[in-house]
Amino acid sequence: MGQTPWKVWIMRTRRYIGVAMACSGLMLVLGMPLALAERMVAIASIFPVADVMARVGGERWEVLTLIPAGASAHTYEPTPEQVRQLSQARAFFQIGLGLEFWIEKIVHAAANPALVRVDLSGGIDTLPTPPASLAEKPHTPSQRGHAHVRPQEAKMPHRHGHAPEGADPHYWLDPVRLQQVVNHIEQALIELDPDHAASYRERAQRVRQDLEELHQEIQQRTQGLAKRSFVAMHSAWTYFASRYNLLQAAVVEPFPGREPSPRYLAGLTKLMQREGVKVIVIEPQLSPSAAQALARETGAQIGMLDPTGGPTLPGRDSYVALMRYNVNELVKLLE
Repeated sequence: MGQTPWKVWIMRTRRYIGVAMACSGLMLVLGMPLALAERMVAIASIFPVADVMARVGGERWEVLTLIPAGASAHTYEPTPEQVRQLSQARAFFQIGLGLEFWIEKIVHAAANPALVRVDLSGGIDTLPTPPASLAEKPHTPSQRGHAHVRPQEAKMPHRHGHAPEGADPHYWLDPVRLQQVVNHIEQALIELDPDHAASYRERAQRVRQDLEELHQEIQQRTQGLAKRSFVAMHSAWTYFASRYNLLQAAVVEPFPGREPSPRYLAGLTKLMQREGVKVIVIEPQLSPSAAQALARETGAQIGMLDPTGGPTLPGRDSYVALMRYNVNELVKLLE
């Protein structure tokens, strides 16, 4: 009885990992600097988490990002190199709530019993993913206060895909909720490396302070906007809009990476005309063709927002820089 393509891929990937690890061991023997060899490896699924993790972890950790800049978690396909990275990592930090729907397969392929998986969504005050249908009138989110949440213990991720009826996973785009993510990272690093707990606590406090200052800055930039509604490429901005009293009126792609039907676009056109929405925000990770057609039909302006950024993208190469870029672009559209 033949093997499934997925099992064949896992077997080939594990052989590749074995060769790579043997080469890594040889490099150590040949004189890799001891300080570099002693650094622990952590992997984050997306760049914003990797950036925060690197700031909290400091020199003790080498932090890698699983999903490269310009790629979407919703359409991501793993590579053998990324499975190899997981096979050598000490910790993996994920958004959870089904965003990394592919994670179980690549963790199985990596076969790393020492890997600690940290689901950062524990304790987050979640919002529902917007419905895939336009039947319901958009609901204007109320601004939420800055509630303190005690750090939770690391837990295994939810075992379901990124379904529209579930909780929206894009909470990292709210700087207030991201402070809770810092709590999770701080707790996980202290458990993994208790000898350096004081350093992690000090670094985490500085990151939380920077995020609070960023929140205040965004609040000031957005509070006086004349227009407050926009249509998003997909539901990335649910938490951001809720935090800053804006309205993500609808999305172009209810299922990210899948072109909307002509019937859906026709309904979205009517919604925008009825509600007077004149702004559409697209993303570098998803095709803009449907949004461009919608803009031609409605006369709306189009702007580019980026939910994830990346270390090689000027002006979007840290979480704070990324959010400032997004706010600047959105303010220009809504002024």
